[in-house]
Amino acid sequence: MMKHAILAFLLLLISGCQVQQENAEQTATPVASSTFSSAKKQTVTSQIVFVSTRDVNLGIFLMNTDGSNIRKLTDGNAANSEPIWSPDGQQITFVSDRDGNMEIYVMDVDGTHIRRLTDNKAKDSNPTWSPDGQQITFASDRDGNMEIYVMDLDGTHIRRLTNDAAWDSNPRYSPDGGTIAFWSNRDKNGEIYAMDADGSHVRRLTNDSANDSSPDWSPDGRKIAFSSERDGGYEIYVMDADGSDVQRLTNNDIWDTFPVWSPDGSQLIFTSDPRPVAEEIIPEIYVMNADGSNLRRISDDSMDGFFPSWQR
Repeated sequence: MMKHAILAFLLLLISGCQVQQENAEQTATPVASSTFSSAKKQTVTSQIVFVSTRDVNLGIFLMNTDGSNIRKLTDGNAANSEPIWSPDGQQITFVSDRDGNMEIYVMDVDGTHIRRLTDNKAKDSNPTWSPDGQQITFASDRDGNMEIYVMDLDGTHIRRLTNDAAWDSNPRYSPDGGTIAFWSNRDKNGEIYAMDADGSHVRRLTNDSANDSSPDWSPDGRKIAFSSERDGGYEIYVMDADGSDVQRLTNNDIWDTFPVWSPDGSQLIFTSDPRPVAEEIIPEIYVMNADGSNLRRISDDSMDGFFPSWQR
């Protein structure tokens, strides 16, 4: 039941909707088998932070890029998720309900010095850092529907960037800090948009009848990886920063989502589950080259892992 709840929770977030953990108690979409291979050992140049229920509750963990040396960063009975590295690799922002409501927090890379940044009765989620590490954008329904906001690193000077009757979420800064890619259903179905960092000049990047979500900029700012169900199931795609030249990277009868670029732009990590329909659903973390080749699993085959974020 817990694993099915996890998948329902993930699929709802793919659609751009932040939900409470109890709303994830739904029947999960079955997944089919595939032919993934385990990761080979590689030189560890950075670390990956991710979410797992291996200790029952949603917790945040750290591992080397080859999947070794897993250690837990959060404790307690709260649900902790959506970890994102700071640009200098020294801090991690995340979402937690430890104080009774979904708020945004930041902690040091070893899990210490946890600070609460938001304090609102609404749900705050989807935090991401500006490239200079001085601001954090996030999504919140504090004004009645899900919109995108920005705040200073200490949680002050909160400003609303989007103002639309639809839902806007999943913001991601471009490497130069001048543009924010985000998800929105303002044109009826979920698409990826971009806007200037001050909220102006909103433009639509994808245009498909299916849901496109989870944008992530390549380190050079030329590409955006994203997840889409345009070919029937959620797969990983990449497009130019202006929305052109869309290319499909994964091609499996399963769901692939939450793509994140490696610091050098040569690889992508993402969440997937290759197990046959009859088996227990356990989302895991995979890595592949930026062209979709050399696909392999880096998380533990017996434990779940999702929401990966690569240390810059």
